[in-house]
Amino acid sequence: MVKEVGNSGSRRGANLMRFSILVVVPVLFFGVRFCPAADAPVGISQPICVVLIGGIDSDPTPEQIHGTAQRGVGQSGMYQLASDLEKAGVSTEYFNWNGSRAGKFHEKPLYSPGIAQFIRERHSEKPHEKVVIVGNSWGGHTAWEVCEALSEPEVSVEMVLFLDPSSTGRSKTTQPPRLPKCVRQARNYYTRNLFGWREWSVDARLANIDLGDPAQGFRIPGGPRYESKLDPQAHIAAEWDPRIHQEFHQRILELVDSMPQ
Repeated sequence: MVKEVGNSGSRRGANLMRFSILVVVPVLFFGVRFCPAADAPVGISQPICVVLIGGIDSDPTPEQIHGTAQRGVGQSGMYQLASDLEKAGVSTEYFNWNGSRAGKFHEKPLYSPGIAQFIRERHSEKPHEKVVIVGNSWGGHTAWEVCEALSEPEVSVEMVLFLDPSSTGRSKTTQPPRLPKCVRQARNYYTRNLFGWREWSVDARLANIDLGDPAQGFRIPGGPRYESKLDPQAHIAAEWDPRIHQEFHQRILELVDSMPQ
């Protein structure tokens, strides 16, 4: 299950959304072990860069950054996913939702314009490299802002994976008005929590995956209550859920495999 250490209360106007936590998720999570592709070639230049953007209070711990944290231990499930992708030979870049780098949340943040500028500069240096963006919670809102910024002038984003994205406390609306035109395809994996985007039917390029629907394979007995309308713990659990990580890992590697080397 998911264990919290520290203050699990809400604060800073986004009640139910901001948590200071140390999350501990066992390697055996609800009976499923997530195993990254350990036999995938490591160090081979891939035609893709995955930019992962963490959520509220998801700045990786020093142990995560130094590679000494146990699996499922730390503050950033997205950083763990980034590490798994790197082991599979995929190039990744991690940002916090405010645009800061791992371990530097309280330094001067660059927010979404800074992330967009990084992607533009990388695209200028590596024009044949495809871009994938993964955003969790407030990081999902930041991912949307980044894609908006990349639309003029356009830098194509091959795929965006939103994980229980939320604009609560950051926007006057509960959902963005559109999927940015630079995005070729997107997938929105959402819980039914009222503070998230939930189903976001704005474009044929976008697929919605309801984590609370047992038919999708993510809601299981004894697992996170993704079907609940008010369960912050389910929102937190989604960031670490090995079933979701495995799904993202597979989607990204399938995209890599479909590209000419």
